[in-house]
Amino acid sequence: MRLFNPFAPRDAAQRAEAAARIKGWTRAALDFDEATRVLVHELACSRPNCPPRETVILVVPVQGPPFKLALHKAMADLTQDELTLALSGRAVSLPA
Repeated sequence: MRLFNPFAPRDAAQRAEAAARIKGWTRAALDFDEATRVLVHELACSRPNCPPRETVILVVPVQGPPFKLALHKAMADLTQDELTLALSGRAVSLPA
C-alpha cells in the first residue's frame, strides 16, 4: 500500500500543465469558450475508502449556475476520456 506524504515537494510546473490540460478538456467537452471560468484543484480526499488525491473542477459559465465536479484521481493521472465520461452525465442547460 502506497502512503501519501502531504509534505513531499510537488512539481509546480507539472501541476500547472495538468490543470491547463484539464481546463481545455472541460471547455471542449461542454462546448464553452474562454469566457467560461474553469478552476482546477487537486485536494487530499479525507472520506473513507477514497484515493489519497482528488481533482476538483469548478465551472462558472457566463450564463447559468456554476457547478462542481470531483474526480477521485490526481490531476496528472486523469485522462480526457475519464473527464468526458464524468461530464457527459451532467446535464448543462443555460438560459436563453
